Amino acid sequence: PAIFCLTAGIFIGAVWANMSWGRYWGWDPKETWALITMLVYAALLHWPWINSKLHISGSKSQIIYHVSAVIAFAFVLFTYFGVSYLLGGLHSYT
Repeated sequence: PAIFCLTAGIFIGAVWANMSWGRYWGWDPKETWALITMLVYAALLHWPWINSKLHISGSKSQIIYHVSAVIAFAFVLFTYFGVSYLLGGLHSYT
């Protein structure tokens, strides 16, 4: 559900941006980090395929997956808080 909702949000935001500003994508830091977060979650979604190509054993594979999930959530937090308060752009509070 997370990757679907994130992708839908990016798509709906792009449609709204086109109606408001006349462009779908402006490479604003918030837009860019939302895309990066979506790609990180897409990599987690494809973990069984990635794992089969890397030939990682059972428990080690699960540890890597769970650590990656925590890192992916850190990307979500940075996209929301870090970009809003640390980086400039259309979507920042600075």
